[in-house]
Amino acid sequence: MPGEGRRKRAERLLSPSPVRAPLIAWIATTLLIGCADLPSDETPSGAVRLFLDAMDRSDREPEALREAYALLAAPSRRALQERAHLAASLGGREFQPWEMLVQGRYRQSFQVHEGSSGMRERIEGERATVTVRSDDGERSAEVPLVLEEGRWRVLVEIPPARGHTEEPE
Repeated sequence: MPGEGRRKRAERLLSPSPVRAPLIAWIATTLLIGCADLPSDETPSGAVRLFLDAMDRSDREPEALREAYALLAAPSRRALQERAHLAASLGGREFQPWEMLVQGRYRQSFQVHEGSSGMRERIEGERATVTVRSDDGERSAEVPLVLEEGRWRVLVEIPPARGHTEEPE
C-alpha cells in the first residue's frame, strides 16, 4: 500500500527507545529550567531585573527604551508624557514619552549581585520595595514598585520639568 513505508518510518522515529527517552527527558528538563530563570514582571524583583536589562540595552537597541517605559508605574509614565509634550512644544517636533528616558546615558552605579542574594523583596499589599545589592555587598539601592493590573511596575520619581508648574490640588 502506498505511504505505508513512510508511516512505519514515522512510527519507528516517534516510538520510545532506550536512547530517545532519556534524550527527550533531558531536552524537556533543560527547557523548563532555562525558562524558570527568565525574569517576569509578575514579581517585584523580576520587574526590576527586566527594567535594568532594558535600560542597559538601550544604547544598542532603541526599542529597549519602549520596554523600560512599559515597566514604569503610571505616575512615572505620566511625568514622562508631560515632559514629551513640553519638549515637543519647545522643539517643534513630536517626542514619544520613552524618548525622555535618555538613551545610552544610563549606567548602573554598581554591578548587581547575580542570584537570589542580589535582590530582596518586601511586599506590602500593592506596594513593594526591592533592595538591590552589589556584587561586593558594599552598596545597595532600594527600588519602589506598585502593582498595576496584576503586574509590578517600577516607580521612578521624576521631578517636574523646568517651566512646568504644579497645579494646586
